[in-house]
Amino acid sequence: MNLKPGIAWIIGGGSGIGAAVARELAGRGWQVAISGRRLERLEEVAASHPGIHAYPLDITDAEAVAATVAAIAADFGRIDLLLYGAVAATGTPPGSYNAAPFAAAFDVNVMGLVRLLDPVITQMSRQPTGGQIAVISSLAGYVGLPRGGAYAATKSALITLCQTMRVELEPKRIIVRLITPGFVKSELTARNRYRMPMLMETEDAAWRIVDGLVRSTRFEIAFPWPMVFVMKAARLLPYRLFFWLSALTLRAR
Repeated sequence: MNLKPGIAWIIGGGSGIGAAVARELAGRGWQVAISGRRLERLEEVAASHPGIHAYPLDITDAEAVAATVAAIAADFGRIDLLLYGAVAATGTPPGSYNAAPFAAAFDVNVMGLVRLLDPVITQMSRQPTGGQIAVISSLAGYVGLPRGGAYAATKSALITLCQTMRVELEPKRIIVRLITPGFVKSELTARNRYRMPMLMETEDAAWRIVDGLVRSTRFEIAFPWPMVFVMKAARLLPYRLFFWLSALTLRAR
């Protein structure tokens, strides 16, 4: 498979992986709509390539979401690829389970996607070629590790939701894709005060994501492979061994 350039919409396209994917897609001939709350960031990314277009959006506003879907479809005629990369990486210290940061993380990371789904699915179902919905989760969603807290819980929820959507949306000619990167340089990872093994450059991650989206229809795009292997293997460990190893990561800096 080699997907021809079309119309992409990236949520979270004003910075980090989303912005890098927007530039990579535009460089390959796509027209790319980017959305996020910070207009100045969107305009900065849009100014980097004539194929990138800014559509400011607060993903927590359901009415604004529906209006933006309609605006992009009206402007470009269709939406071939939706990439959901909005993220609220709310800090939750080990042993702290205050409801507010959990609610904020789920409202953006999970419910933001849910608010998009019905209007985007309706639009893609009208299109003769259907479309793709790709969701950026994380290797942190594979298992529950210390310091993960709200962030890892939301990423785990996205993995489960995408597994459900993959089967349910196939009859509508909509391909659901799951993207699970490891540590990637961004504003969010710059805040981390612990060791991040195999930290990747943003542009490298974007190239891997775009290449996976346009050259295959496989469900999961996961990288880097050494960390993917370790995290997937951790799910198979007996709980006693897993929790012992997990406790070691809590003490590590």
